[in-house]
Amino acid sequence: MEATGATPLTEQVAKLVRSYTHGRVRNLRVEEAHGRVEIRGEVRTWHSKQLALTAALEKLSGDQLRERIVVVGVGGRAR
Repeated sequence: MEATGATPLTEQVAKLVRSYTHGRVRNLRVEEAHGRVEIRGEVRTWHSKQLALTAALEKLSGDQLRERIVVVGVGGRAR
């Protein structure tokens, strides 16, 4: 659940995502490469995904963000 390849920016984004979602993003990974920040993880609801994206966009512009958050149903299957 920590920022990997941690930079101050990825740590800030990870902290905001955890705060906005109240820890509802499982396997949260925030990485920076080639001027973009990629966020990966799993959530159970679309609302949690929206909260995570809103949090990330507090620090990043849309063209800096690569989002790979998957909404999974009960039982862990992707929707």
